[in-house]
Amino acid sequence: MVREAIPTEGGRERAAGMVAGVKAGGFIFFSAIRGTAPGTRQMSDDTKEQARQAFENLKGLLAASGATLDHVVKVTLYLHDLKYRTPFHEVWMEYFPTNPPARIAVRVADANTQPGGNAHFALDVIALAP
Repeated sequence: MVREAIPTEGGRERAAGMVAGVKAGGFIFFSAIRGTAPGTRQMSDDTKEQARQAFENLKGLLAASGATLDHVVKVTLYLHDLKYRTPFHEVWMEYFPTNPPARIAVRVADANTQPGGNAHFALDVIALAP
């Protein structure tokens, strides 16, 4: 089996040794997708805006892999605080109004990549490789 790194087109830049995702065994595995604006690395304090940007980032990463949101089969939502689950879910319904992928929400101590960050959540996504 061979694994292939997914380019970061449409997503945020990664630290050395980190990739946006990996394609292997008919699946694409993405990790640590947040609502960071491409190019600026800025993130809104508004949970819904963060969620929309995270989904746009995911769409860009999927497109770089030849996939779409319809290929997503599982999402793990890591929340800094469970109070962000409801606003996140409202945006989730905008992107997956019917036939959504499986999803679980987990509360974690910190969803940020750097001290002082304001991420309310991070997404871990599994999609079918086209």
